Amino acid sequence: MKRQRQRGHAMLELAMCSAVLVSCLGGTFQFGYTFYVYNQLVTAVGNGGRYAAMRTYRAATAGDIEKARHAIRNMVVYGDPQAAGGSEPIVGGLTPEQVDVKWVSDPSGAPTAVDVSIVNFSLNAVFKTVTFSGRPGVEFPFVGRYAPSEREP
Repeated sequence: MKRQRQRGHAMLELAMCSAVLVSCLGGTFQFGYTFYVYNQLVTAVGNGGRYAAMRTYRAATAGDIEKARHAIRNMVVYGDPQAAGGSEPIVGGLTPEQVDVKWVSDPSGAPTAVDVSIVNFSLNAVFKTVTFSGRPGVEFPFVGRYAPSEREP
């Protein structure tokens, strides 16, 4: 008599447990993938920040400063300051426009540090879209050469 009442319970238990298991696996994948891409962004921003801190700061015109920003953005996105037109970004979907570069200057205008960060980068991580704005970011002290009268090549 007891066996007849328990019939079908295994199917219910399997259905309930599989729903919990799929939810846990999906959440683990979501977190892992987001963390993996964030780690790639941290590495790219760090490399770009180190490059920016050691390059020559040429500031003869505003165009020279923008050329330097462009080279730093390319370093973050492509891993090369003079990236070719068809280069693949290090992180899929990242563009140079999503990299923010700012120099911190002393009262005389000489750079003392450089800030590099990611802004408005949306990551589609299957179940949810995560937007990174201002993170990851780094600030390195400027140790390059200051050449205010030179032009950017």
